[in-house]
Order: sequence, then structure tokens, then C-alpha cells
Amino acid sequence: MRIPRLHLPRLGRGFTPTRRAMLNTAGVLMALAAVQPEIPVLQPVHSFLMVVDISRSMYVRDMRVDGELTSRAAAIQRRIAETVRALPCGTEVGLGVFAGYQTMVMFQPVEVCEYYNELEKSASGISPDTIWATDSEIAKGIYNAIGFIDGSSSSTQLVFLTDGQEAPPVSARYRPQFRGTVGAVKGWLVGVGEPTLSPIPKLDERGRQIGVWQAQEVAQSDPYTSGRSTTGGGEKMADADAGKVSSDVTLRLQAQPGREHLSQLRESYLKLLAEELEFGYTRLGTGSGLADQLIGGPASTWRWVKTPISPALGVLALICLIMAYWRSNLSPLDWTRYWLGWPLRQWRQQRLRRRPV
Repeated sequence: MRIPRLHLPRLGRGFTPTRRAMLNTAGVLMALAAVQPEIPVLQPVHSFLMVVDISRSMYVRDMRVDGELTSRAAAIQRRIAETVRALPCGTEVGLGVFAGYQTMVMFQPVEVCEYYNELEKSASGISPDTIWATDSEIAKGIYNAIGFIDGSSSSTQLVFLTDGQEAPPVSARYRPQFRGTVGAVKGWLVGVGEPTLSPIPKLDERGRQIGVWQAQEVAQSDPYTSGRSTTGGGEKMADADAGKVSSDVTLRLQAQPGREHLSQLRESYLKLLAEELEFGYTRLGTGSGLADQLIGGPASTWRWVKTPISPALGVLALICLIMAYWRSNLSPLDWTRYWLGWPLRQWRQQRLRRRPV
């Protein structure tokens, strides 16, 4: 098909590239792209410390991965690997685990592209098999993890993955109090599991299931109501000095005396903690979905990050090749105008063809 000559103002001859110049430029650009060069670019960088609840309720099989029913622990392993894979280069991720009332940091945040294999391997090793305490005091574990970040003067954000079930349960009046500065550390609470009650598997020392936990084997009420102390002897409770306890708080704790040997996602309680700490809350879905939510928030800091430019060089090389074999009498300005107007011309031609004679 012959392309009609465009009657557009031309640039001077010195600005009109020759075919050889365009081919040479395209060759140089493709050679540079093959080397995969990187240049430092100032961009927002996110840094996360992902802490995983490894209490025994993580054995509950109420999660689905690829359509198959699996345990919460296995689902977390898979989703963390997917999340790390979906995060952009330059993002930093560290891993930690929680049991009892303490958080243990496995390693500090590292760059996801450079250390992806190490992160994936570490995530696959996170399991309730490494538990060091049978209790699961969620609020204290979150506060403890915040202390790690706040103490290091880091801009890292906390991502705490848990089902939110306190074991033993907490009282609406005698809840652990956060002693730090609210908002100094940002983060997310990620709910794991389903809201329906499920039995908690009981395993032997070899990891084989030998039954489920029964009501008489699990604390059904909080220690203060039973006249006992907690793991922290002199700690101050959130509502210890208050008068009447809010009925809304009582409901959102989701304590279920007589059924604490069964496990469920305590989403209302996690949302309460998130509001008090000025955290975000989300429910664990796909790894890519979690990654989008994490990087959708404010950046932790700004840094010079090595950014690959091969895709940009490839696009420029393609443009040079097209220009090299385009009409030699068109200047770059003429060429650009012609192709920018091509969709509009096609649309007009279609309308003329459909117009009745």
C-alpha cells in the first residue's frame, strides 16, 4: 500500500537522520541492552519485617492453595514466597517468628532481588515445629516486634501474620498495654485462617497427628479472671485503672469460653489492635495481592536504587529501526506527526466507508 506524501513543514537537512545513522544507532542500543546495564535512580523504597505466628493453631487446615485444603502454616510459606517474588527490586524484606509472647527476628531486611533465594528458603522453613512456647499472646508479640524496629531507629514497617487467637484468652479489662509511641512504627496486621471454628490438630514429637486438642487441655478463660498472673509480672494493663469496660471492646476480643480449644480467625480483634496501633489490616489472600497492598502505602524511605535500563534501550532501538526503513524524506518531526495521527486517520476512513452514498 502506497503511503501518501505528507505536506508538513520539514526540519533542516542537518536534523534529518540517514538510514545508516538509524541502523548504527539501533545496533549500539541493542548491544548495550544485551549487557543489561543498570543506573542509580532515586526512588521510594519499602522495607518490611514479616513476622509469622508459629503457635500450634497454625496447624489448622482451613486455608486453600491452588484449590487444595492446607494448613495455615503451609499457606503462609507459599504466600510469603509469592509476595517476595511480586515485590519490586529495591524493596527490603526481613523475616521473624512469634510464639508465646516474644518475637524472634531471623534476619534483618535485605534486598528482595539479590537475596530472593535466601528469602524463599527461609520462608519455607517457617513452621510450628520450631515452637518454643505453647501460649500465644498475640498483642504482646506485636508490641515486642514493634520494639525491635523502634529500637533500631529504622524506617522498616512491621507485617505481622497471625490468626489473632490469644491463648490464654485476654480480659476486656486486663489487656496488655502498648508502652511505645503510637504511629512511630507503621505496619500491617495480616489475618490468617477462616472465621469458622476448627479443631486444632495435636501432633507427637515426630510431627504425626495423634488427635485434636480437647476443652480440658486448653485454658478457657483469662489468667486475671482465674486469679493468676501473666507472663509479665509487673506490666500495666490497658483498662486496669478504668471504670466500666466498653461492651464494644468485649465483643471485639472474640473470646469464647468453653470453645477456646477450637481455632478461628479473630478478625474483629486484629482490627481492634490495628486501630489502636494505627496499623493497616488485611486478610491473607494471594501473594501478589499482599505485595500490592504493602507497596501501595507510603514508602519507608528514599534511596538510590540500581535500576535496569535494558527495556528502555530495546524500545529506543526498535524506534530507530522503524525510522530507518520509513520514508527517507521525512524528518523526525514529520515521522512523529504521521504516526501519532495514524489512528485518527484510520477512524475517519472507516466512517467515510460506512457513510451511505
